[in-house]
Amino acid sequence: MGRSSTAIAAELREQITSGRLRPGDLLPSAREIVRTRHVAIATASRVHALLRAEGLAVPMSGVGTVVAETGRSGGRHSARSQQTRGRGGRSARTAAQGTEPLTASRITVAGIAIADMDGVERLSMRRVAHLLRTQPTSLYRHVNSKEDLVSRMMELALRQWSPGESGGDWRDRLISGHRELWKVFRRHQWLAPQLSVTRPQLLPAALAFAEWTMQTLGRAGLSSEEAFEAHLLLFTQVRGTAVLLEPETEAEFASGVDADTWIEERIDAFRDLMTHDRQVGLRSLVGSGYKLDLDRLFERGLKLLVDGIDSRLRG
Repeated sequence: MGRSSTAIAAELREQITSGRLRPGDLLPSAREIVRTRHVAIATASRVHALLRAEGLAVPMSGVGTVVAETGRSGGRHSARSQQTRGRGGRSARTAAQGTEPLTASRITVAGIAIADMDGVERLSMRRVAHLLRTQPTSLYRHVNSKEDLVSRMMELALRQWSPGESGGDWRDRLISGHRELWKVFRRHQWLAPQLSVTRPQLLPAALAFAEWTMQTLGRAGLSSEEAFEAHLLLFTQVRGTAVLLEPETEAEFASGVDADTWIEERIDAFRDLMTHDRQVGLRSLVGSGYKLDLDRLFERGLKLLVDGIDSRLRG
């Protein structure tokens, strides 16, 4: 059962007053609170409202809700004053950058962290700059644009892929390697929708994955053309299933209702529709208590495709 907004606000308040969260630090977004605390969006929004009412947090345009500045006298500054202060010489934000230089790698890692929490749609250069305690203009010395940043993020995320267990025959290798790809998509739900199959981005990590798959299939006896098309079918199956992850996360964030609960609330209407239209197969499925599980769907789809390739080789 999810915690109350008062309890979550109290936890964040303690982190602010103890100094673990400093003035200007980004507070967990409403979406992150929903995801990590298993509460409804209304509860998550109430957390921010409580902290703002106490003067502990302020909204910052293009960034999110941040910890408010607190003076020695207890007075608190507005978001505008924080932004102005951030432009000054050795503000808390610039000082925090310290001896660690700003690099394309650091910017990319920060971008991934934001996208993992809140999705690519909520990624902005201003928010990345805030996370790194620098100014947005300084980012452009290392990345050309938001599009360039997203491309770098995709490359870095895909580099996390590995072939998995190297033993076994081509089937075992193929299944293991695609399971590892599924883990990457699971970890970074924004990644799959960003990848194009018909107009592929020039990402070395994506090419390395394609080459690994084609070589694995080539050893099984497929020609280069067959291996490439089999690679596309396998990749499309994994990516297509992974594309479902982020919209479901967004829907749950917006409604506060998970997929199973959403189905349960409409199950009688589904049964009526299937009865009227004589949907025997679907009615049987609903009667069995079936629940869609994307991890299971991925596993079954992958094995069906691998079995099809195996059948082609044996035929």
